[in-house]
Amino acid sequence: MEKNNSKNIEHVKKVYIKTFGCQMNEYDSEKMVEVLKKENYSITNHSIEADLIILNTCSIREKAENKVYSELGRLRKLKSYNPNLKIGVGGCVAQQEKTSILRRSTSVDFVFGTDNLFDLPEIIKKITSGQKICQTKRHPRQKIRNFIPDYTFKKTKSFGIKSFLAITKGCNNNCSFCVVPSTRGGEVSREPENIIAEAKNLISSGSKEICLLGQNVNSYNAKDTNFVELLKNLDSLKNMERLRFISPHPKDFNNDLADAFVNLKSLCEHMHLPLQSGSNRILNRMRRWYTMETFYEKVNLLRDRIPTATLSTDLIVGFPGETDEEFEMTMEAVRKVRFDSIFSFKYSPRPGTQAIKYTEQISENIKSQRLKKLIETQEKIILEKNNILIGSVQEILIERENNNLEKTLSGRTRGNHMVNIENCDANVGELVQVKIIGTNKNSLIAKPLSNNVF
Repeated sequence: MEKNNSKNIEHVKKVYIKTFGCQMNEYDSEKMVEVLKKENYSITNHSIEADLIILNTCSIREKAENKVYSELGRLRKLKSYNPNLKIGVGGCVAQQEKTSILRRSTSVDFVFGTDNLFDLPEIIKKITSGQKICQTKRHPRQKIRNFIPDYTFKKTKSFGIKSFLAITKGCNNNCSFCVVPSTRGGEVSREPENIIAEAKNLISSGSKEICLLGQNVNSYNAKDTNFVELLKNLDSLKNMERLRFISPHPKDFNNDLADAFVNLKSLCEHMHLPLQSGSNRILNRMRRWYTMETFYEKVNLLRDRIPTATLSTDLIVGFPGETDEEFEMTMEAVRKVRFDSIFSFKYSPRPGTQAIKYTEQISENIKSQRLKKLIETQEKIILEKNNILIGSVQEILIERENNNLEKTLSGRTRGNHMVNIENCDANVGELVQVKIIGTNKNSLIAKPLSNNVF
């Protein structure tokens, strides 16, 4: 018996997966790990140890795509030292570029699309015989809805405390700047029973916080279960401590969802609500299908119920045709809403999108100036809002030990503020009450209110 175990250990191969981009890609990478475990692969954090390297790619911006090709250049040298090393490219760049990746990067052995991660065992068998594979064909909607339920996905990072759970795939909105409909396909909602089963598995594996994922997460609808009903079902699960979701679309944020923030104990009082621009004309060109007036109404739906709820957003500066006056409209929206955090980007032309055809492209210099002004304004708002929190009591989910600061733990409030807690004896994964005693640029500083944990 011991001899057989030794033999199995000898044949375990190592896979290194590097993930670019969004939370959906992180989730997909974790699924790849589980699929490959069944093929006798173990995960490694060091590419030099790997028998198999996979880049899970993002094409939402040109800079992210360029990073992928730069990484492939570095890996080419690694393969020269280890000819048996196999290299694959998955994700959105793979779905978009297909066989051109194989032509451009000769060290790549296989390319697989956003629907094809469950095909990895079949692909690996083919490449071991010397074939070059490009597999980007989309699967039937039913297979996507079920997300291959015989695989169980256990959290592999962050001590198992926080997990992502995808409930939809793809998007039907076709915003003029976005590649998601072409790289991930049309919107498909998972079967609710499979979502619940995966959530139960994550909770039993130690997850204290689950974040639901979807390109338009709040448009979820499957088997007569809408998004709010799904939230209610998840909230009722035993030991469900914290529940979040990203990214909703303003057009699908309504009274029922706003009420859920009040009525569901596990649903954290934080919402990410992408704005993109403060100009109605630019929003229309982006195909966002709401106005600033309706966006303010959506914000008030939440703040009227929970004034202390936190809001984050996405903003694009330098969209084709954006005038100085229209950029100032975005600045005015930021000052009016006073977001708790923003994710701001310079517009990046993407192949296959409508906006790349617009003739009024903005220079990189102007986009950089606008982005700098936006970030500086938001930093002042964050500092002001964080100072208001000094003296308040917050519930923190402890996420990690801070190795740079003795006896300091880090975690997040229900409002998603990062907090460093001094002289705290709690353990990772525990919920503790703290008093906020200070702030710095990117986080809050706190001390334990008591040694008791929830």
